[in-house]
Amino acid sequence: MTIHLGSVLLGIGAALVLPVASRVFRPLAVDCLAAGMGVLEEARRVVAEQVEVLEDIAAEAKAKREAAAIAPSGDFEPEETGEELADVTRGRARRRSGSGRRVAPPKGDESDT
Repeated sequence: MTIHLGSVLLGIGAALVLPVASRVFRPLAVDCLAAGMGVLEEARRVVAEQVEVLEDIAAEAKAKREAAAIAPSGDFEPEETGEELADVTRGRARRRSGSGRRVAPPKGDESDT
């Protein structure tokens, strides 16, 4: 078995170059991974927002369908907008008047005493 000078020099060169290359490429690899993780998190956020929008649309459609099933005729036209229907489906109470004041019962109706 003979030892070739080229093989020995190639082995020594690899032993010298690999640690230097590791020091140079490691920060580059870390930066690339950090950027990739940022892109992934942003994509997850966008997908979560779109899923929420889709769930809102589905809730509105369900509320409209239930309201149409309750209506006596097939010509149901809801007065509420989509946002108000979504509020009703979520169990939120809404005010019909814009004043926000409570109306006191008539003075002649004193059933508490």
